[in-house]
Amino acid sequence: MALVEALIFSSKKKLPHQVIKEITSFSDEKLERIIIYLDKKYQSLEFGIQLKEYNNSYLFQTKKGFAAEIEQLFDITKVSSLSTASMETLAIIAYRQPVTRSEIEEIRGVSVERTLSTLSKYELIEEVGRKETIGNPIIYGTTDQFLEYLDIEDLNDLPEIEKVEKLFAEEIEEAAKKAAAEDKKEDEEEIE
Repeated sequence: MALVEALIFSSKKKLPHQVIKEITSFSDEKLERIIIYLDKKYQSLEFGIQLKEYNNSYLFQTKKGFAAEIEQLFDITKVSSLSTASMETLAIIAYRQPVTRSEIEEIRGVSVERTLSTLSKYELIEEVGRKETIGNPIIYGTTDQFLEYLDIEDLNDLPEIEKVEKLFAEEIEEAAKKAAAEDKKEDEEEIE
């Protein structure tokens, strides 16, 4: 058990189940029991860290309740500084993946090249292949870093799109009105 704990703690990135199994020679059943034990152990209030699982890989993280103090310690630049355009693009990719740049641009109505670059820089998205069509465009999907960012274990934990639409219905309507007003203003300026 201590070996598994040490391996996960020492790893700078998520440590895949298979790698732990290869190093320790533990059976899947034994390794699963150890992971369950460690997860329960670190859920205790006496610990400031927790064991997180992302796509059958493991990582120790500090508990969210200590985020403010940790940020003071490390002048952390958070990905939460993403622009609205980046968040919209990320949402499209998360719910429609795998998706091409042109498919994203069709939904958003604007170029997303710089936005995709930013999301790639933060390792929230990645190229997952090429679409079998004319030009073989790159297709994008989310990464494990995206799952960590949202603190979910897999894409099935994303809220249903209908719930998201209801939650942001007022904001969507307001944005649509604003866009229509801007279009009208541009049309009036062209007439003059």
